[in-house]
Amino acid sequence: SAIRNPQSPTPLLNVPLRLVGVVGKLYVLLESDPGLVLLDQHAAHERILFEQMLTRLEQNNLAPSQKLLLPETIELPPRDAQFLREQLAALTRLGVGLSEFGERTFLLDALPPFVKVPDTRRFIFDLVDELRAAGREVNLARLGEHTVAKTVCRHAVKANDPLGGAELENLVEDLRRCAMPYTCPHGRPTLIEMNYRELEKKFGRTQ
Repeated sequence: SAIRNPQSPTPLLNVPLRLVGVVGKLYVLLESDPGLVLLDQHAAHERILFEQMLTRLEQNNLAPSQKLLLPETIELPPRDAQFLREQLAALTRLGVGLSEFGERTFLLDALPPFVKVPDTRRFIFDLVDELRAAGREVNLARLGEHTVAKTVCRHAVKANDPLGGAELENLVEDLRRCAMPYTCPHGRPTLIEMNYRELEKKFGRTQ
């Protein structure tokens, strides 16, 4: 079908979708002309944020950043401190406000708006690990891909995070604008479809 197959000639942007509701506090139920569509709001939000941030990186623009009410000081082991120091410019472009505050200490005063973490220090420690995993000898855009894909997965809209009607409609519209709307950055589907013919078979209405 047009929605299920990313290779379809009819892109999601051109498929009429009508919002019905939310199932299980995670799956957005939509109606299309051929049948029903279930959208995973977490996977969809990952895809949207991923593409928005990569676009900004490619255009040499800074990602959105939100000041913390209480800046945090973070002390790292010498090896990690040196590694993080080399990544400060890239992190700034990704919306992470980190600056040197001593030989092994950094001041964190801003994060991307979508990052909602109870422990900002832990977030930075994890980020250092992720940057190491991404590799040091990569260009900035590639570093952005690795970092965004891994951090967005944890900090996008989670299951059981309730979204209102307007927010759900915005989510669907933002997904429509994505270059690859059918999967999250890790390859999981953002939506699945069951057409009316399949429904009729399940209810025994067709042979």
